[in-house]
Amino acid sequence: MKFLKKILELIPVFLTALVLAFVVWVSSVTSQDPNETITYGTPIHLSVIGLNPDLVIRDQSASSVLITVRAPRSVHDQLARNLNNVIARINLNGLNSGTYELTPEINIGFRPTQLVEVNPPQITLTLEQVATETVNILLLQNGSLPIGYEASEPVLSTSQVQMLGPQSKLDEVLNVVANIDLSNATSTITRNLDLRAIDKRGNVVSSVSLNPKSISVEIPIKQLVGYRNVFVKIITTGSIAPGYHLTGLIVNPPNLTIYASNTELNQSLPSFLDTAPVNLNGAKESFSIRVPLQVQDGIVIVGEQEVTVEVGIEAIQSSIQLFDIPVEVINLGDNLKAQISPDKVDVYISGPLYLLESLKADSIRVLLDLANRAPGTWQIAPTVDLMGLDLRLDSILPATIEVTITK
Repeated sequence: MKFLKKILELIPVFLTALVLAFVVWVSSVTSQDPNETITYGTPIHLSVIGLNPDLVIRDQSASSVLITVRAPRSVHDQLARNLNNVIARINLNGLNSGTYELTPEINIGFRPTQLVEVNPPQITLTLEQVATETVNILLLQNGSLPIGYEASEPVLSTSQVQMLGPQSKLDEVLNVVANIDLSNATSTITRNLDLRAIDKRGNVVSSVSLNPKSISVEIPIKQLVGYRNVFVKIITTGSIAPGYHLTGLIVNPPNLTIYASNTELNQSLPSFLDTAPVNLNGAKESFSIRVPLQVQDGIVIVGEQEVTVEVGIEAIQSSIQLFDIPVEVINLGDNLKAQISPDKVDVYISGPLYLLESLKADSIRVLLDLANRAPGTWQIAPTVDLMGLDLRLDSILPATIEVTITK
């Protein structure tokens, strides 16, 4: 009995020691991994659950939230790397049409954590009954066909579209439209076009779904009787200067439309119109010129009566080799002598043929600049003075000259 009584007397001491040990342990852990309160700047997307399939969300004040969390530093480190483990959602279970203020439900996949704040703390949204409406599609044709062409009635894969969304949004829709551009079309157009629900200001109405979302459209394009497309043929006279070559002849516009009230005359014409002759005689550079067209009686050109001809001309390029060109020493210091080896080089030059044909060995200079060179033996690369001619130095052989400078 005395022993049992002794044990009972020691129980409070043991409990006190245990509490103190726990406090010391918590204090030690906290000092090594202190709690911190952090607001995360990355928005957490709000998911919606429990939405009645007969309802749609018309307006929602926010689609994401920011969270402030209190947790040990080690937990924050994990959370910062795996913020997708935080789930934010709005529960619409059992809600009918109307406007509600709901508190987001936040589930953090790490422990221990304390959710300190959610911003915004309330989400305002309006639920509205789903409505459908079938309307006709309005095809908007933009741009103009070339003169002499006309468009037939468009053929649409479907003429109607079903709209689905909140009734208030459907009431905003003025038309469901598709746009097609007819600019410069000369043959039947077949396109796939996206549909858009627009209001009276021409803005797209949000939260309205369309079925189908796109349609195919075919618009037959045909040329009117009496009109005909022809291309322009450039006529030239004379020859460009010797040593030059033609790089291009371009006419703008390259095609024209003509009209003849006499259909037989129109159909009997060739498929081109000649320009007035463009004189190339002695030309040495590119030029542009406006020229009229040669048209027989009874034919009318639709639009501009002249065309622009761009003539490209360049000098013929070639290359030559000049052998044993003497090397000239320049800028040798006073009272110094220089011995060079070799004293002649071969030069390879390219450029316009008409310049190369008249080029002689004495038309260029090969120079060896010895400025600031002291007595000794040097390896120096010579330079070539092309005397201002429009030529290009390709190579010098040898590329370096050995120079011995003495007093």
